Amino acid sequence: MEVIKRVANEVYFLLDPDKLWTRIDTIIGENFRAIKGGAFMLNETPLADASLVPFSNLNIDSKRMTFEAKVQKTDTFFEVDLSKNNAAPLIAEFIKKYNEDQLELSTEHFNSLQIKIEKKYLTIRIENIKKAGTNLDNKNWLIISFNRACNYVQIKEPAMPQKRFESIKSLMLDGLKLSVECNGRDVWAQENNSEEGYSYDWNLDVQPEFKDLITGLLNIGIQSQRRNYTG
Repeated sequence: MEVIKRVANEVYFLLDPDKLWTRIDTIIGENFRAIKGGAFMLNETPLADASLVPFSNLNIDSKRMTFEAKVQKTDTFFEVDLSKNNAAPLIAEFIKKYNEDQLELSTEHFNSLQIKIEKKYLTIRIENIKKAGTNLDNKNWLIISFNRACNYVQIKEPAMPQKRFESIKSLMLDGLKLSVECNGRDVWAQENNSEEGYSYDWNLDVQPEFKDLITGLLNIGIQSQRRNYTG
């Protein structure tokens, strides 16, 4: 049996309850995907069109995850180091619970959500997909990013121009309410707009079975960036 060892240095979680392509994608050393009506499977081609294969014998402790799968027709034993990212064990336990409890992804909740947690950086993107379509004017999203270039918040509300702030005063989670407070001006505002600072709340609409995972990931991400808040 071939042995593959990975390290979960970064964690990525995507929840997309859109009816056109309902799925959950996760990356913790390896890429796993669950589509509507199915269990999590291993994606053996994450950089191309997804090729999903089942896995078995999933075991998790505080520092590692192991499982087996047939990849490219070869029986393979995987070992993933979970110790480098505090969010990695949460994802691993969620994958296990999702499959063991035979959970199913619903399209009755209307927030698409992406969370990426790296050693120094954090990205959160939430979009309301209730009124899905191609008309940008109707879109509603919130993007919060702490990255190599800068920290910023982008807010798009229906029938309103998009706002962007590049100084984040605070970021908090209370239950399912995510609140962000920004310093400075909207860098995309018209020159005659002198408004300083902005606060914005987003009430998450997510499947109840996923609440603990999502709030856990968000809290880990929020805590990881405390030194970067300008408040």
